[in-house]
Amino acid sequence: MTEKPETPETTADTGKVVIKKYANRRLYNTSTSKYIVLADVIALVNRGTEFVIEDAKSGTDITREILNQIIFEQETRPAEFLFPLEFQKQLIRMYGDSYGKMFPDFLTQSISFFNSERNQMQEMFQGMMGQNAGAFFNQAQEMARKNMEMFQKSWDVFGVMKPSAEVEEEPADVNSKSEELDDIQKQINALQTRLKSIK
Repeated sequence: MTEKPETPETTADTGKVVIKKYANRRLYNTSTSKYIVLADVIALVNRGTEFVIEDAKSGTDITREILNQIIFEQETRPAEFLFPLEFQKQLIRMYGDSYGKMFPDFLTQSISFFNSERNQMQEMFQGMMGQNAGAFFNQAQEMARKNMEMFQKSWDVFGVMKPSAEVEEEPADVNSKSEELDDIQKQINALQTRLKSIK
């Protein structure tokens, strides 16, 4: 017997979209009255839509279970890995650790910081499209260096990363950097030309 989807709804208190999972493993978005797939759930996440996924029979919140399924499928695709092997090992060690309860908040803040820095980099790049490529390259390098130092110090608190103090920096190849800057400038010029032609 086919289960009948429920009428459109959102949780009264939070305004979150309610998605029901039925015994046939199908997901039903009650706000749009349509069946959806995991790709649609990913789209909701990317849009920043607040939602909750419930078991249609018991009403149990299974949002985490579905999101874990999405992450698992993404991480098992070739060349789609986001979690380094060492990070996975350290994450496993966090289960049952006395610091484990602190880690979720720390990880959430770290990802938020990363997203903020990424947006700043994008804005900086757009703002410097018409300026010298060398200046942009130098600023990007400096920002990346500072961010890496910050992450190394922060993650070292949990033993996830250790600053590589023993690694000596190799002398910079001036000619190589100069050629790289020239290539970047050529790419920016080409992109500007294309943008003008579109207008």
